[in-house]
Amino acid sequence: MKAKIVLNLGSTSNAQVLVDAAHYTTNMTGNALFAAADIVAQVTATVTATTNLRAAMNAPISDAKTDNISAARETLDRNLTILAAKVEAVANSPTLVDSQRVGIVHSAGMEVKNQAIPKKRVFTVTNGIVEGSVHLTAEGGANAHEWQYTSDVVNFTARVAALTTTTSSTDINGLKSGSKYAFFHKPILSGMSSDWEGPLYVTVI
Repeated sequence: MKAKIVLNLGSTSNAQVLVDAAHYTTNMTGNALFAAADIVAQVTATVTATTNLRAAMNAPISDAKTDNISAARETLDRNLTILAAKVEAVANSPTLVDSQRVGIVHSAGMEVKNQAIPKKRVFTVTNGIVEGSVHLTAEGGANAHEWQYTSDVVNFTARVAALTTTTSSTDINGLKSGSKYAFFHKPILSGMSSDWEGPLYVTVI
């Protein structure tokens, strides 16, 4: 059996690819399976590309913003593709038995092609109409929606829980204008467990 990684980059939003890229690089950093110098260098390059896309998305509105985001996303996609190829090379080493290959891919936080990949739910956050407010919107279909936010955009500590809603959108008020916040969303699905989505970043106006 040959392990083949699927990234689904073509159908992944910019917001979700930031989450995915951070998940991969976090899993691979300090992981003995991926300690080779070329892999470490590629992890570093991917972290840089992730940071650059986030910066482009959070930059002030300008004539060049859309083009800058597209260029940064293309660079990140290329780095993720290279990173996945390196994980595949480790997983498909002839020194390993087939039963070890999928576990190595999972160790990098990635998935193999023959596994079902659930549809990723995506939410958005924009500045609200009222000063110091934001508007959050998620995909419909969930029984309820949980929302959290924090002004700690590095370690995401002291997360504040907003009111749970049965609708797929909400407004959060009373935020500090000029401050940057990280936002999180979790869909509540009947009979299923779900993970927190995010962070998404907005500088509140």
